[in-house]
Amino acid sequence: MEFKDKVKAVRKKLLITQEQLANEIGCTRQTINRWENGKKLPSLIVESKFDKFCEKKNINFKEEDCKMKCNG
Repeated sequence: MEFKDKVKAVRKKLLITQEQLANEIGCTRQTINRWENGKKLPSLIVESKFDKFCEKKNINFKEEDCKMKCNG
């Protein structure tokens, strides 16, 4: 799963705005927008913050990827 798809999936699952996600991981709404549109990728530090946010919210992309591939 591409990073842009992960960002979209997290926001959809948690029903949060780009602004809310940005506040959670310490970046701007514009940055989230660029990620979702595939225009930018995060630095390793910010990607780590995103991953930790997902862990905190019990979102596991390895399981999600498997479900999509195994059931799809």
